[in-house]
Amino acid sequence: MHTFSSKKSIVKNFFKCIANCLTPNEHSYKKWEKKNKFLRKAGINIGKNVAIDHGFLCLTGQEENLDIGDYSALGIGTKVYNFNSVKIGKFCMFAADVTLVNGGHETNTFEPFSAELRIGNGCWFGNGARVVGGVTIGNNAIIGAGALVLNDVPDNAVVVGVPAKVIKFRDLPKRVWHLGGDYFDPVNFELLSDERQKGD
Repeated sequence: MHTFSSKKSIVKNFFKCIANCLTPNEHSYKKWEKKNKFLRKAGINIGKNVAIDHGFLCLTGQEENLDIGDYSALGIGTKVYNFNSVKIGKFCMFAADVTLVNGGHETNTFEPFSAELRIGNGCWFGNGARVVGGVTIGNNAIIGAGALVLNDVPDNAVVVGVPAKVIKFRDLPKRVWHLGGDYFDPVNFELLSDERQKGD
């Protein structure tokens, strides 16, 4: 059993390594899809038209714990320590060096624990943001650069700081800009323009 698990891990890592090499230099859904095919072979649940940049990391052997929704974009060096289920909604945007971790150790006994981490639709994460624990981040939330999220974040909230605190709530427009110049509906989370796809 151990040998089988090791071989399986080697294969998953191989697929993830190929995927990293296939990271496109320009935005094109077709090119991202070539990369995503290998990440799916590694066991990650990836929706349509997802963009995952160089240096992406998730736990080997836990790939099935990770779900990434349609049209989400994960920046350079995104790290997901998915000890339990991690669900990322549609139209989420991660800047570089964002980290998600939903496992830890109890402070007295050091017993390991983990919990589900959920990120809603239409969320934006600034450079170097960290999310730690089994938290839920609501739809259309903004996590500021360098923020450390330890608790749930409400819908439409803007949070900053260490630990992260709500500083205001967004007034949602009728459409929100997305990677490559498309727009999406922040209520129904549907693509409003598909010029990019026509050109791909």
